Amino acid sequence: MVDEVLIFSRSLPFHHLGGMEVVAWDLAQQLQISGFDVKVITTDFDTVIPTSENTPQIIKIKNIPKAEYSKGWWKETENISAEWANKEKVRAVISISAGAFSVLKLKPQFPNAKFIMQAHGTSVGEFVSKLKTRQLKKLLSSIKNVLGFYSDAKHYCYFDKIVAVGSAVSEDLTSFPTRLICDKNKVVKIENGIDEYLFSDDASSKKTLRQKLNISPESLVFLSASRLHEQKGVDNNIELFKQIRKLKPNSKLLICGSGPHEQQLRKKVDTWNLGEDVIFMGAKTRYELANIMQCADIFLFLTKRVEGLPLNVLEAMSAGLPLIISDHLTFNSGEKIFKCHPSHFPINEIYRYIDTVLLKERKSYIPVKNTLSYSVGEYISLFRRTSK
Repeated sequence: MVDEVLIFSRSLPFHHLGGMEVVAWDLAQQLQISGFDVKVITTDFDTVIPTSENTPQIIKIKNIPKAEYSKGWWKETENISAEWANKEKVRAVISISAGAFSVLKLKPQFPNAKFIMQAHGTSVGEFVSKLKTRQLKKLLSSIKNVLGFYSDAKHYCYFDKIVAVGSAVSEDLTSFPTRLICDKNKVVKIENGIDEYLFSDDASSKKTLRQKLNISPESLVFLSASRLHEQKGVDNNIELFKQIRKLKPNSKLLICGSGPHEQQLRKKVDTWNLGEDVIFMGAKTRYELANIMQCADIFLFLTKRVEGLPLNVLEAMSAGLPLIISDHLTFNSGEKIFKCHPSHFPINEIYRYIDTVLLKERKSYIPVKNTLSYSVGEYISLFRRTSK
């Protein structure tokens, strides 16, 4: 009898491409490949996805808001769980963020299942992040995070394990005030895992890709890949590129992603007369992004936001790309990682770093603990360690 795993996630990469969605779907796919019968419960979406024998079954909840928590989400996820056949076959119920909160009340009906929450952040962490922006709209929306703290307090105690996807999340979960509502003994850190075979350091297509983009082989190509949201600091990436271009005029910046800040970014590029050297690529699938990384030289991520363990940085490391990233990110500086304030750049140091790092071999340097194979292995081990 094959063990079942139920994953509750309000959104997947087929709704929009975000870190939480990517991690959820990668985990679902790899657990299916590892021999579990995986069912993913989510909201409806229109994208047609290719399926194979290793594709988890997706159960779409229709006629409720897409990619959102709603009264319909809480009601329908509870109903689906209550009516689930062969509950004794379920080995794990995984809540992506708050996705399975309404299912917790049915926990006694799943005698062999462990209830695990995958935490991508905390209400307190989001609250602090919004306060730091000093933007009125963000400050007003932070009220939701206060309410979220009370919701977390009602639900955390019923999970068997709470998985922190990075060190920052783990610290938030075990620090005041979240530690008051979260048993530190339940917190397990399993860091985000990147598909090391998809995001490889192979650059055999570099020349062909540059030809398609009309970029010369000698150009210095920077890459920015994130949602085009004000907090992601893409404007900082553009400003740094503008300064680098003064000394290195044969440079290009590729911007992958879409979002609400796109028009402001395009206006900034036009104002600074960078239109010929900054290329907006639009939203890309992960397969497309992995391909684009082959033609880049250096990855930029000068985010303003307090990030847990950003996937885009890990993907770049897996692809062997050197980094210029914000100093508040948890990665340690090294021969291929340059950290600085996201809006105040030590430009001379950056010039020296670029000249030095371009002489190094392009080779993946992602830690083993951040590979997808390792991450999924840890989840499977967690199921076994916590079995009844």
